[in-house]
Amino acid sequence: MDLDDIYQPGSVLDIPKRPPWEYKMSKEAIDNREVEYFKDYLRQIYEKHRPEDLSYFEFNLETWRQLWRVLEMSDIVLLITDIRHPALHFPPALYDHVVNELKRHIILVLNKTDLVSPSIVIAWKHYFQNKFPKLHVLTFTSFPKDESEYEQFVTDPGKTFHKRRRRRQRCEAIGPIELLDAVASIVKDKVDLSSWQEKMARDMAEVVEQEDDDEDEESGDEGAAVTSRFEVDTSYHKHEEYKDGVVTIGCVGYTNVGKSSLLNGLVGTKVVSVSKTPGHTKHFQTIFLTPTVRLCDCPGLVFPSLVERPMQILAGIYPIAQVQEPFSAIMFLAQRINLPKLLKLKHPEADEEGHSGQWSAFDICDAWAEKRGFQTAKAARNDVYRAANNILRLACDGRICLCMRPPEYSKRKGKMSLKWTWQRSHSFASYVGDGRRNASTA
Repeated sequence: MDLDDIYQPGSVLDIPKRPPWEYKMSKEAIDNREVEYFKDYLRQIYEKHRPEDLSYFEFNLETWRQLWRVLEMSDIVLLITDIRHPALHFPPALYDHVVNELKRHIILVLNKTDLVSPSIVIAWKHYFQNKFPKLHVLTFTSFPKDESEYEQFVTDPGKTFHKRRRRRQRCEAIGPIELLDAVASIVKDKVDLSSWQEKMARDMAEVVEQEDDDEDEESGDEGAAVTSRFEVDTSYHKHEEYKDGVVTIGCVGYTNVGKSSLLNGLVGTKVVSVSKTPGHTKHFQTIFLTPTVRLCDCPGLVFPSLVERPMQILAGIYPIAQVQEPFSAIMFLAQRINLPKLLKLKHPEADEEGHSGQWSAFDICDAWAEKRGFQTAKAARNDVYRAANNILRLACDGRICLCMRPPEYSKRKGKMSLKWTWQRSHSFASYVGDGRRNASTA
């Protein structure tokens, strides 16, 4: 899947931007101008595209105002995407606005890398680096797997029914070091990042200590000055680069891409609540990771694009609770993943010898309801709607893994797998080695 097919760069599928204003204007006049601008923005989109062709994008002006405020505050913009569907979660219009109009740096985070095969991670990383030269690209996961667990990802992850993702240890996220290096390469000597480096050393030392002692003790991060507060002021503020020696990193992205989990992984403890419900974060909030590093978490929002409804549901863009007809999405998933084999289902019309006809979406839901014991309250029949909802949630959570491939992925798959094998072993050795060295010097 290509970005140009989803977002059509240069068309009306742009992002809304704060309209120009003057200091002599009152707050009411500015608000009215923004409301009229946003209405005109929506009108232009619906004049060019039918509603059924468009994605379930954000209609709340207040949410867009929070995005504007975060972009105005930020020295560096962190665009977080789900590695399973990064093409859906990367709006080129946002990249152009940040890089060419605001003249800021943007870092793309390919999150949840534990859910896909290593070759796909490398392929998407190269795709974005080649297509957007000014983009910094790094990978991240708050739920890393053991080295032995990566062996199963040599094959297609869609052929495995995955376990529920759980963080085993407190500061075990993979990716914070890459983010620190990327930020350091951008700010250079304009901001003192030594406090962040010291925090990273302490966090890694605690992980190594837990591994060596094999103890289940909870320990607070005594040296980290992590404070957070919610923001409600979305009015315009003039940007001052690295104000007071503090670098502000704005975290933006779609709903359900793992922004809150990423922030918790960076801090090393829970500072942002996490939910499977899209749009759980209602207001942006600022979090001081260290005295010189401030994170600004923007509520997740969906940008206008051309994505078919089943793909929106499976990518977490369209709320599953609002799906009235789930069988189209189940069929879309079943055409790409062998659900009966993966879920070990028995066809509802199978004969004594086990022979059956073709599977329909309804048959899959009926068999899953039978296996899980989902029944309606009154008639005690198989609850196919609950079964369909459950399968869709398994797909969104990553237990059933449907992931996109970048263009020409099949031609370069072998090279990507070999490159990942080297990089993974190298980075894992560096991660453990650095942790032990920091622990010994702490």
